[in-house]
Amino acid sequence: MSAPSYSVTAVNCTDHGSGLAARRQDFPIFERRVRGQPLVYLDNAATTQKPRAVIETIARYYRECNSNIHRGVHTLSQEATERFEEARVKVQRFIHAAHSHEIIFVRGTTEAINLVAQSYGRPQLKPKDEILITAMEHHSNIVPWQLLCEQTGAVLKAVPMNDAGELLLDEYVRLLGSRTRMLALTHVSNALGTINPIGEMIDHAHAHGVPVLVDGAQAVAHMPVDVQALDCDFYAFSSH
Repeated sequence: MSAPSYSVTAVNCTDHGSGLAARRQDFPIFERRVRGQPLVYLDNAATTQKPRAVIETIARYYRECNSNIHRGVHTLSQEATERFEEARVKVQRFIHAAHSHEIIFVRGTTEAINLVAQSYGRPQLKPKDEILITAMEHHSNIVPWQLLCEQTGAVLKAVPMNDAGELLLDEYVRLLGSRTRMLALTHVSNALGTINPIGEMIDHAHAHGVPVLVDGAQAVAHMPVDVQALDCDFYAFSSH
């Protein structure tokens, strides 16, 4: 068996004319060289490298006001609490949420989905109820629902997709039934890059009285997100 051949295109990371070099300067890690070459990092679907502004802001917190939030009346605690709540308002504006109290800080998308599954989903479910996901979900939007089904006797179903990596909406409408208690789907696939028509899918779900959780981990960094326009019930994402 012969080994497969691949076509490789070289990218000049020091090309000042492209503007890429200037953008790389915002990220200290790209000062590194690997095997004598400028570092190229492509695993952004897992986590992204941090720009200098983020690193400096985190360091400034530890230098200036490191303390517990909402726990003390001393100056450092009050300053940390103020910055914490300012961050909540910034996230609210970033995703166009109606109120800052709708923003719940968690450790990541995985924890957010588990939190919804266990605190909201579990009390709603009975044996033979159904949870609907899609065939293109990240494990973080599969396993929490699998565990929930094991715990409650509910049934997990998945909307299939075609060879082009697009969801089969006719099948989605067919699967959305009287026993569906939750729809959990990705906004943008981490593996395929597919942008799902979640507005239309949310409308269908709500017409059946079904709440919707959207995994927005891959969407928020690449496209505008307006959770009020989408009318989703939960929008989970992380900042890394």
